[in-house]
Order: sequence, then structure tokens, then C-alpha cells
Amino acid sequence: MEESHSLFELDIDPITSEELLDTARWQKMFGLLLITIIGLVLLAFVIAWDKIRSLINESIDGESGQATMAVLIGVFLVIAGILGTMSWFLVRGAARIKSALRTKEQLVFNSGLNDLKMFFIIYGVLSILGLLGNLISLF
Repeated sequence: MEESHSLFELDIDPITSEELLDTARWQKMFGLLLITIIGLVLLAFVIAWDKIRSLINESIDGESGQATMAVLIGVFLVIAGILGTMSWFLVRGAARIKSALRTKEQLVFNSGLNDLKMFFIIYGVLSILGLLGNLISLF
């Protein structure tokens, strides 16, 4: 006899489910590690603010030194925002995958995988930009 399966129910064997749970745990750990690193770098930037400002003012004269600091702050905030977004996708994806495996919901599982995909898209774009920057610096 045929078994009736719902189209919207997640059907994963126990071995695959364990592997996906392990993957979600690592995913969450890397996301939290990335958030911690961002926080530590921003904390170091705040602690060393006076030293950074004095070094920039020594190397560059008055008003352009202030403009350089503004650009530096902007660059740090953009980088922190991008990395924060990446880590948010990792942590949220891990939580959705774990939840979907417990509740057997296909849509939640798909959204968790979509979050993981978005992380890798951003990571890939940043990698390509880094590669292009290295190639440009060769010439």
C-alpha cells in the first residue's frame, strides 16, 4: 500500500537530520564568533580613539586629518554593517534549520537554507572584490 505524505511536511531520515543539526550548530557558532570579533574590533577602535586621532593628525595636516577620520569611521561602520549582516544571516539560518528539523516544517527549513545562501552570496561577492583588489595591486 502507498503511504500518504503531505507536500508541506519535511521528511528527512535520522542520519541526515543529525548531520543538519551539527551543521546548524557550527553555523550558529561561526555567526556568534563573527559578532564577537566585530564587537572586539569596535571596542579596540573606541579604546584607541585618541591614539588613532593623534597619529592621523601627525601624518596629515589639520582639516584634512578630520576628513580622514570621518572617512575612516565611515569605512569601519560599513565593514561592521556588512559583517554584522552576514553573521545575522548565519545565526538566523541556524535557528530556522533547527526549528524546522524539530517541527518538520518544510517552509521554515527552506527559509533557513535561504539565509545560509544569502550569507554565501555576500561572502562570494566580498571574495571576488578582494581578488580584484589584489589583481589591481599587482599592476
